[in-house]
Order: sequence, then structure tokens, then C-alpha cells
Amino acid sequence: MSKSRKRDLYDQVQSTLILEAEEILDRLAVGSWIPNVDICETSDAVTVRVEVPGIPSSDIRLTVEGSVLRIQGVKRESAAVRERLSYYCLERRYGRFDRQINIERVADAHRCKAILANGVLTIEIPRIKERRGLLFEIPITKKQK
Repeated sequence: MSKSRKRDLYDQVQSTLILEAEEILDRLAVGSWIPNVDICETSDAVTVRVEVPGIPSSDIRLTVEGSVLRIQGVKRESAAVRERLSYYCLERRYGRFDRQINIERVADAHRCKAILANGVLTIEIPRIKERRGLLFEIPITKKQK
């Protein structure tokens, strides 16, 4: 392997590690938080309720990949909070959040629904019906001569 190729690989690995480290540090940074969730299920679906008071839907991103639901967003400070104020108590959290929830079975991502009402995001995740153990007959066709 040539020196320039080794250097390119080194640079690529280094930039990947830096990006991953920044992502981890963002999650640990002051101001980041994790919203509370309730998760319940039926045989057909999983329902996830997420507390996101004061966060508009435009600041929330939902994705499903395989059996993982990812909830990302940001809770922004109001203009009054951004001013230089002296607090006696500051318990509310602001900043980015990123929550991943593993769903035991594979989700049907095309049929997922989410509703944001009164500060609670309700996500309905239908499950793909179990296909293992079902008998499927495979037709056999004769080869044409």
C-alpha cells in the first residue's frame, strides 16, 4: 500500500472518529436531556408516548430502522430565558435530545403514525405479522423444451 493511500485511510478514520466523538459529546453536553417515555403494546402494535412539552413538531424528527425507533429533537429556550437573568432555581432542561427505543419485533415503518397533542407525542408502530412457521406452497413449473 502506498504512503498516500495509507494517509488517505488514516485521514478517513480520523475524521470518522472525530464525528462520532462529537456526537457522543453532544449527547453528554450540558443542556442535553432525554424526554420521558411510556411504552405499551398489543399483539398488533407498539405505542410510545413521549413527553415533549413546548416543542413544536417541526423541532422533532422520528425515524424507524428495522426494530429501532429513534426520536430526535431540540427544546429551545424562549427569548425571555436567553436574556441575562439571575435564577434562584432552574430545573427545566433545554437543548438537543436523542432517544432510541428497541421494539421487540420488526416494525411496519410505512404504517407508523404520530400525533402531537398537549405536549405528548404519541407514536403508533404497527408490527409486521410473524411469517415464520407459516406454510407457503411454492408452485413448480415444468421447463419448456
